[in-house]
Amino acid sequence: MIHHFIDQERCDGCGRCVEICNLNLWEVVEVEGGRATARTVSEAARTCHFCFFCKDICPQNAVTILSEEDDVLGRIIR
Repeated sequence: MIHHFIDQERCDGCGRCVEICNLNLWEVVEVEGGRATARTVSEAARTCHFCFFCKDICPQNAVTILSEEDDVLGRIIR
């Protein structure tokens, strides 16, 4: 399974991740205070092809993508 993390402090809701994803796994939503931010749709963890296009296109470097096997994820959870 793949995990997508958005750094809410960095994300400015530009929508580039939404535009680049051929699988339509991203959406921009309004959050507290009327600010826009990106988030993944519920199917993202099962459907993502791990192409990193969303991560690479993000001008704010707000997207992190990890697989369950990734050792970094294990350290985050612990």
